Amino acid sequence: MSAHQPRLQTIAQLIPPLTYNLHKGDCGRIAAIGGCEEYTGAPYFAASTTLRLGADLAYVVCEKDAASVIKAYSPDLIVNPYLRSTTNTDRSLEEIDEKLKPLLSKMHAVSVGSGLGNDLKIRESAKRAIQHARSLSIPVVLDADSLAIVAESPEIIHGYTNAILTPNAPEFDRLAKSLGVEPKKDEAPEIAAQRVASALDGVTVVRKGKSDIITDGVRLFICDEVGGLRRCGGQGDILSGAIATFLAWGERYKAGAWKHTAEIHENEFPMLAAFAACTITRHASFLAYEEYGRATQSSSVLEQVDIAFDNKFEEILKTVKSPKL
Repeated sequence: MSAHQPRLQTIAQLIPPLTYNLHKGDCGRIAAIGGCEEYTGAPYFAASTTLRLGADLAYVVCEKDAASVIKAYSPDLIVNPYLRSTTNTDRSLEEIDEKLKPLLSKMHAVSVGSGLGNDLKIRESAKRAIQHARSLSIPVVLDADSLAIVAESPEIIHGYTNAILTPNAPEFDRLAKSLGVEPKKDEAPEIAAQRVASALDGVTVVRKGKSDIITDGVRLFICDEVGGLRRCGGQGDILSGAIATFLAWGERYKAGAWKHTAEIHENEFPMLAAFAACTITRHASFLAYEEYGRATQSSSVLEQVDIAFDNKFEEILKTVKSPKL
């Protein structure tokens, strides 16, 4: 199976063109599910990335002790302290379900895992969120600690082609081992990634690394956009938010929210969304490193997300027709 890169002109069809006829929510409602007492920055990065790219509403669903901290980071985020933890058991799992279901039903996409942590009760809450998202056919991005949920219970997303996993190298190896498809000696990473995606029956896998390998087991993209040299924590959360944004736009595209000049089949959305997000995140990392060098932090990368988006898509978007809203 040969790898190739999709045309950015094709991906641009998924991006909502801005007009005065748009209403709040037309450009996407997205939830970042994660955040515990120890890790509050991760869901902030994921959710804030969606706003930087142009989504209208960004929600964070987190553990109670993380909520006030995340609210203090930004007034633009809608923070819901619905995840149950070992130290906060004032809500039963059934009560959490009653909170999550109506919230998720409004979303165009969700990301799960940023700052989730190792608390078993938080993970159980997140697992239910994944199940609800799947039952509602909502696209979902799984990163970081949510990958442990998949490793323990792969059936939760097996065969769900609206799911994207974004493991780094160690996370990929653990996931592959849990699925019984450990990388073989001297096996090309592209082949290993394809075998994991195939074992999950069509789920898209983004194996992050020097180049990002994107595959659903059948198709294969390689994103080798130049990135920065810093590997500070949080860049994966930015990627998760970016993927969720393009997935949300795919849902709006599918609903016919705007006119387009090329027809994209919905089974192409996950691969295209992943490639677009990898391209933007890597370019934002490059721009941040060019400015800050060794002092680059993920907050530096977040500052560059909108600039990276403009660099890649601004000229292309001038050819996109106005929406029919």
